[in-house]
Amino acid sequence: MTRTRHRRYKENRGNELIEFALVLPLLVLMLAGAIEFGRAFYTYNILTKSVRNAARYLSDAQISDTGVIGAGYVAKTKNLAVYGNVAGTGTKVIPDLQTTQINVPATTPGPSVGQFHVTVSASYPYSPLFGFLLSGVTLTTKETMLFVGVITY
Repeated sequence: MTRTRHRRYKENRGNELIEFALVLPLLVLMLAGAIEFGRAFYTYNILTKSVRNAARYLSDAQISDTGVIGAGYVAKTKNLAVYGNVAGTGTKVIPDLQTTQINVPATTPGPSVGQFHVTVSASYPYSPLFGFLLSGVTLTTKETMLFVGVITY
């Protein structure tokens, strides 16, 4: 009886190693996917918060009675979205984010006469850590807020 068990054990030696070698690429791919998805979600969250802060700043700015936003406020809004400050200095909130990727279109009419909506949007091409996952993905976000600042006549 003991010989039979010993013989069966000898015949099955190394099976675990072969099974592990077969499953290892799948486990590595799943781990890399989870890491990449987490990085993409984190980057998108930072981008969304940055655009929201820029839209909040722009909603309290100064526009003309026709809804035209001054060029100085547009530049400051883009700097705030990219650098986290209106001066445009320091480190960027996302390393490769550029002010050209931030869009500040003209205002749109609000719910009643004399009210306007301001919009800030961003389009950021995501650069993955692992080149074979999430390649060619562009993260986009858009925030629209009611203008509560000063209207100059």
